Amino acid sequence: MSTVAASACKENKDTLKLLVTAGPHAQKAICIWLFASAAWVFSMVILGGVTRLTRSGLSMTDWNFTGSLPPLSDEDWLIEFEKYKQSPEFKRVNRGMNIDDFKFIYWMEYLHRMWGRALGIMFALPFSYFIRRGYINLRLGVRLAGLFALGGGQGLIGWWMVKSGLEEPPSKYFQPRVSPYRLAAHLTSAFAIYCGLFWTALTVVMPEPPTESIAWVKGAAKVKRFALPVGIIVGITAVSGAFVAGNDAVTLGISTLLSYVPVSLGAAHQAGALTLLTFMLLLNHTLRRPSTMLLKSLPAVAKTI
Repeated sequence: MSTVAASACKENKDTLKLLVTAGPHAQKAICIWLFASAAWVFSMVILGGVTRLTRSGLSMTDWNFTGSLPPLSDEDWLIEFEKYKQSPEFKRVNRGMNIDDFKFIYWMEYLHRMWGRALGIMFALPFSYFIRRGYINLRLGVRLAGLFALGGGQGLIGWWMVKSGLEEPPSKYFQPRVSPYRLAAHLTSAFAIYCGLFWTALTVVMPEPPTESIAWVKGAAKVKRFALPVGIIVGITAVSGAFVAGNDAVTLGISTLLSYVPVSLGAAHQAGALTLLTFMLLLNHTLRRPSTMLLKSLPAVAKTI
């Protein structure tokens, strides 16, 4: 940012719509918290992909909003295994599964669920602390409360998705699987939470875009005409993978590929999609339009030395 623009921002800092108003220390703490939360959601998406690729998502046949302890004894494991034996997946796909194989898929799904609940605690505790200390303004508070509510709803969406896979398929020729529409809703919600957290973290650390002149702003606007549609396409493409993974009407070649894709490559593919989306978020955030106050302080053309 040019010297003139920086001076104008410093002189009018009380009128800027800053999300954090308690100084640099609070700004740094909230940035670390939000970026860590976004990274946690990133890991949740990857873990969810691994859970699906290992066909572990239907191993837990019940759901508790507050969570529950895993089986702690052989008797507890046998009880859980008997519950799973009543599911369509066991009857049609995993009839030869033993207790050790069941433990693996159970732990995968349990880890996925508990990782999500841990994220809720990790988000809620600092949020309440920052609210009490007055580190954030109403605008940021409402935005973060909305993201927290969306995160809580994600657990309900996840069970709604899993429940579809516990129902009897319409025909004996179909394998039990979750509804692709519910899977897409679950994945879309996760992407929305991630994008909201990452975008908010960027806004906290960079309230104004890097701008040196009016000409700079006009140039950024031209680039954004292409960056925004590309970012939307990237997001839609990533979410559409849920339909490919969950729909029975894929061609034979694609279904065969999906059946034998290595877990590591499948997880890397999903991580790559989310990484690309991250770069598009960063680009569009950098190209966003400055505030009216900053625009009034900018020279027509940046000064050159």
